[in-house]
Amino acid sequence: MRWPRHFLGLPLHPMLVHFPLVFWLSVPFFDGLALWHAAPLWWGLALGATAAGVATGVFALITGLMEYIHLSETGSNDVRLAARHGVRTTVVWCVMSVKLLIASLSDTGLALILICLAIDVLACGLLLQGAFFGTKITYGRYKR
Repeated sequence: MRWPRHFLGLPLHPMLVHFPLVFWLSVPFFDGLALWHAAPLWWGLALGATAAGVATGVFALITGLMEYIHLSETGSNDVRLAARHGVRTTVVWCVMSVKLLIASLSDTGLALILICLAIDVLACGLLLQGAFFGTKITYGRYKR
């Protein structure tokens, strides 16, 4: 049985990647506010957005793997670019998952928030690189 890569005629992976992307890109903003105001509300929003990104990222990773397998089977020139995209976004998912686990089990303090903010900024840099490569794959087919 082949896994479905499309829903209503549209590819699943490009539809799903926007959710973890938005959640994770908002996390440094919330962490910055938690650091600036020392308010537990912002820290809670940062952890919630991180968790939502990890949860929705699972589906984006699975559908991305299906797309990568399809590209590999068809002998597409985009396989190397897809690998660069996939490695970066998978590393981001792993980093955010570990960060969420550590932040959930630790006592909240300014040092923890500062460390999480640094991790988030680095992870978002990798995420934007991965998004750039994914965009090149998706929209590179429509060159004039």
